[in-house]
Amino acid sequence: MRTRRRATPVAVAAAIAAATAVAALVPTANAATLTVVESAPDIRVPSGLFTPTAAASAVYFGGMYSPARNPLGFAMGYVEFPKGGTTPISNNTLVLAFGSGPRIVAQAKGPTGPGAPSARPLLGGTGKYLGMRGVERSVKKGSTFTHTISYTLPTKGSARTKETYYVRYVPATSTPRGRADAVGDGRGVGGPITTSTGEEVGYYAVESVVTHSYSGGIYQWLVGDAVYRFNDGSMLRAIGPYQRATGSVAGPFAPSARVVTGGTGRYAGMRGQVVPVSIPGGNSSHAFTLVK
Repeated sequence: MRTRRRATPVAVAAAIAAATAVAALVPTANAATLTVVESAPDIRVPSGLFTPTAAASAVYFGGMYSPARNPLGFAMGYVEFPKGGTTPISNNTLVLAFGSGPRIVAQAKGPTGPGAPSARPLLGGTGKYLGMRGVERSVKKGSTFTHTISYTLPTKGSARTKETYYVRYVPATSTPRGRADAVGDGRGVGGPITTSTGEEVGYYAVESVVTHSYSGGIYQWLVGDAVYRFNDGSMLRAIGPYQRATGSVAGPFAPSARVVTGGTGRYAGMRGQVVPVSIPGGNSSHAFTLVK
């Protein structure tokens, strides 16, 4: 009987470094660069699977600083390894959360192990990074990672599409991964998408993973991967971090945008952001700002 090998935190750290090795980038006239430093990330290898095809998985979370060591926010993400090994990495997602401000998401898929080093393509950003395109490259030095984001933004004055929809949530589901602090746990929630007049126009579903718990487990950081499927066949996908209170506490978290990474149908070629805001009764509004 074959046994399934499980990735260790040391192997995960090595694989993350290999998957984010420096890659060549051809400069462009309007390119910009952003550099941030991630402190030694807390890497967890939870039991269970993130997806049916992933035989080993890991999540990570660390502080984020400027090169001058000024605090900027947090870096987090998750990695999936097929067939129980440490390579090739099938999904390597990095999320940068600048406090309550902008978010940046980069993701690599496919073989990205030591034999095929590559940069992580940017899926997009929010706020002042809305609609960004480019790549993220990482260099590991000691226990820290330096992330260099080379990007371009939409042309100044580009037309923006703004739309707001509403979601009537159905009860959330939770997938425990066997850790007392819930790090690595999965969370799923969805519901019908409606217009302001109540017309049902599609369905929303988001799968999230807990990347960090704090204040005794009362609060959590999660990374969600959401899909908005509309009745006309169009689709929008959004990825991003969010905070959630797991207990009864005073005051909600401030809403933060998630990165709209792309779409199909009437949203083909669009990127941007979506800001979900809770509405009493378990519902929420989802305000989109999209650019091509």
